[in-house]
Amino acid sequence: MFTKSLIATAAIAAAISAAAPAEQAQAKVNIDINIGGGFYPGYNPYPAYNPYWGVSCGTGRHIVRNHGFYNVNAFDCGKPVYQYTAWKFGQPFKVKVNLAGHIIKISHL
Repeated sequence: MFTKSLIATAAIAAAISAAAPAEQAQAKVNIDINIGGGFYPGYNPYPAYNPYWGVSCGTGRHIVRNHGFYNVNAFDCGKPVYQYTAWKFGQPFKVKVNLAGHIIKISHL
């Protein structure tokens, strides 16, 4: 009795699998292997900063703005230190930025 029901179950399963159309599954695989972070000799991840010439006067202005200053105006873009007038907390400041893009001095006007 058990073998008859087992054979009947197998026959029904075979009939169902034969009647259903087989769909092919598409494997969508995206592999990204980034070894070394994409850096190689001569690659500059910060195009605004050139290790030979330093940041530009405009990039220095953006650096000052990114530190919370507003109304940033350059008044001396002579190397090696750029000087800007800027406002913060409603007060005017003089900000100096070196060629590496670092703020080296902030003083009240």
